Amino acid sequence: MTDITERLAAIRGLEPVSPNQQKKLDITHLKKGGYLELEGETWMVKKVYYYLDVKWSDFSKRKKDYWVCELEIFSLNTGKTSYLEWEKDDDIEIYLTTDLVKLRDIKFNGRAIKHEDLVEIAEEEEGDLTVMNTEYAYSDDDTWAALFMKDKNEVHGIPMRTYEFESDSGLSLSIETWHEDEDERPDREAFLSQPVGKKKISILQPQAAS
Repeated sequence: MTDITERLAAIRGLEPVSPNQQKKLDITHLKKGGYLELEGETWMVKKVYYYLDVKWSDFSKRKKDYWVCELEIFSLNTGKTSYLEWEKDDDIEIYLTTDLVKLRDIKFNGRAIKHEDLVEIAEEEEGDLTVMNTEYAYSDDDTWAALFMKDKNEVHGIPMRTYEFESDSGLSLSIETWHEDEDERPDREAFLSQPVGKKKISILQPQAAS
């Protein structure tokens, strides 16, 4: 599907609920096919993913389930795809992916980061990384492990760990390691994200129109 065709299809699916209904909605109501406004753009939710918080050491489940939700969103304005991640504890915390980062661009002690370096940083609970001349400090409190699922009813998820680092400006660097095959050298992905205030998001339509 070409970009313009996909954008037109997304535009045709937009059927905003009334302003009064919109006031009662927040990001927790969004499902696949829903629409939102953020940073002057209109976005459609293409997919919804779930992360179940588990123990770091062996990916075993905790006594109480705690979920993090990720929305893959598509801009009707530009055709760009991005990601919104949210979790709800005492309040709703939301992060917007701003850039994907190549692993070779992440420097530790002057060289490209290795998986062994991440393990060492987590064990020492400290360490600084550099991306494009910006320094990111390790955040042990935000580093976590999860089971990735496309549906909350899945029996088994894909084990993964997320190593979190933060800059002085509040921008976060996340490095994910995926342990589906119990490989000593797991697949890795990295991205930058920024916090988003819940009031900056307007829910136009919670799910696909019936």
